[in-house]
Amino acid sequence: MRKVLALTLMAILALGVIGFAQPGSSPDEPIYMLLVPSTEGATVEETGQAIAEAIYDLTGLYIVASLQADYTAMIEAFAASEGDTFGLPTTDQYIRIFERTGGNVSPRLGSVRYGYPWYYASLYAHRDKGFETLEDLNGTVWIYNDTGSTSGYVFPNMVFEREGIEFSSIVTSGGHTNSMVALIEGQGDFCTGYGSAPGAPSGCDLKWDFGDDPELWIWDRWNDALYRDELRGTCYDLRRAVRDTYDFDTVLRDIAVIYNIGPIPNDCLAFGPDFPVDIADQIVNAVKTHIATDEGQALWGDEKFYEWTAVADIDDSFYDGYREILGLPIPDRD
Repeated sequence: MRKVLALTLMAILALGVIGFAQPGSSPDEPIYMLLVPSTEGATVEETGQAIAEAIYDLTGLYIVASLQADYTAMIEAFAASEGDTFGLPTTDQYIRIFERTGGNVSPRLGSVRYGYPWYYASLYAHRDKGFETLEDLNGTVWIYNDTGSTSGYVFPNMVFEREGIEFSSIVTSGGHTNSMVALIEGQGDFCTGYGSAPGAPSGCDLKWDFGDDPELWIWDRWNDALYRDELRGTCYDLRRAVRDTYDFDTVLRDIAVIYNIGPIPNDCLAFGPDFPVDIADQIVNAVKTHIATDEGQALWGDEKFYEWTAVADIDDSFYDGYREILGLPIPDRD
């Protein structure tokens, strides 16, 4: 009898071990891919789910795209996860997640946009406002997306506080694209959001660098007009996000980039606390494969998603320069 009981107990224990499900092994044990609503929430979630399905096709891992309510919710969800979560946090979110988890988070891929591993915060305003300096913004109405946004709020606010710039009121839009729409519609005097380097005109081998004219190849400052089509480069900044809603040439004529703050290391793909390394490796390799395809480029590179055109291998040290700007300590990695 004792022998039977012992064998039964061993069988139960064996079943428990065999039955332990790794994250992503079934629809009932999915991996969660956290997304932040930095642009249009519904589009971000839809595109994210299409990417999740593509990763499944490459790995067999069940992944659920989970759009977070806002930037703070993204940080909280990451920090509370238990080995089943990865996501695409912004630069500042990643730093906050690192702090919340005591470093129990792993960034594996940094986004690359049109050849650049960094971006910046841009200040946009109607050209007829005549804003030329930060001091011109005193007493105006500031439009931004969310206080957790690196380029929409964190970096600009740091500069405004340093320079003593104060505002008559603020408008919170909930998304980068919404901020540009609010500016175009006259809901405020200027907006902040992500900035991206302009692309050179066809046949030009030059490359834009931070500190160059923010509207190089786009706006002819000598003639105060758009460059002709054959001389014009490609605008990749926040204004481009509304090109399907408004006449794009009109937007470029009316809205100027008046100031850049940065550069800022790009957002990343990171794995939350205690995520299994072997499964993370599968996802990283799948993302590298997928983003290199035409289908992947159409999804990852969509300006209504996160506009990733490529990825690069990174680790936590990629964000040390950002920590220095914020006055945060560099982690001890010995």
